[in-house]
Amino acid sequence: MKVSSFKFIVVGLCWLYGFKAYSQQTDTTKENPQIRQLIKNYEDAWNRHDPKGLADNYTVDATWVNWFGAYYKGRDDIQFHYQQVHTTYFKGTHYYTRAVEDIIYPYPNFAISHVRTALDGDERFPGQTFEFRRMIVMVKRDGSWKILAGQNAKLEKGIK
Repeated sequence: MKVSSFKFIVVGLCWLYGFKAYSQQTDTTKENPQIRQLIKNYEDAWNRHDPKGLADNYTVDATWVNWFGAYYKGRDDIQFHYQQVHTTYFKGTHYYTRAVEDIIYPYPNFAISHVRTALDGDERFPGQTFEFRRMIVMVKRDGSWKILAGQNAKLEKGIK
């Protein structure tokens, strides 16, 4: 295949992809409040120290990476993790959302968000408050948004 033919194909595919993405615009006035509610539900379950309530925010096939880099696969594994930590060093923690920094919709039933959070009360670090940026990937299945994957990053001092 000649280079000029290849370029034509690539340009054509880009145009088709752009047209498809444009034709599938998401109604953010409807979806954003639902995603913000999912984020609030997570926060509320954390502060109740409710492992099942936390896990209910995830799909059954979800993955999660915590701020230490531990990897959890599936809602049951995620719930087991929350059960362990919320009966030990996280049992007195308070978790709060500082800001939903963005919500991006690559597809109508698929969203990515960066959420600024904070946590205090960790028994391992008395008197300290930790700041985090969570990246969560969400999917809408059966009319409900759930977390499909996510990762927490601890912010060092001075990071905005």
